[in-house]
Amino acid sequence: MQRTFWILLSGVIWLVAGFMLLYKGIHFIASAQIAERNATVLMMVGLVIGFLKGRFVLAKTVKRVVARIQSLPLPIRPWNAYAPSYWILIGCMVLLGMSFRFIPLPIEYRGLIDVAIGSALANGAMLYFRATYGIASPAQSPSTDKVAPKE
Repeated sequence: MQRTFWILLSGVIWLVAGFMLLYKGIHFIASAQIAERNATVLMMVGLVIGFLKGRFVLAKTVKRVVARIQSLPLPIRPWNAYAPSYWILIGCMVLLGMSFRFIPLPIEYRGLIDVAIGSALANGAMLYFRATYGIASPAQSPSTDKVAPKE
């Protein structure tokens, strides 16, 4: 399969997971027994944390994954598209998310965490989409970090 397909697929997966977590987090915060103003503040804090994490932490992961995909010879097999460390990272994040069900954490804080992670993933997805079309992101310097797609 083409390199562009794998980069777009990565972005779509991150975007869908991000929107699911955002929805869940907003639902948790809205159903918490807190004032509307406090709920709004929690959502805003989660969005800002997620934005920063997506732009500065997950951007490094996106660059690594895109560079790996672009370096692979065609055709790219599904088991070769991502490094084993990437699969381990994804598994750990899923296990951590599942463990929140068993940790006695107030629902508004679970919502804050889900909103932050969801917005970070959605932001990371945008970086995948930009990398697909060779558009430099604000987190990258325009001179050295621009990633151009190879076909």
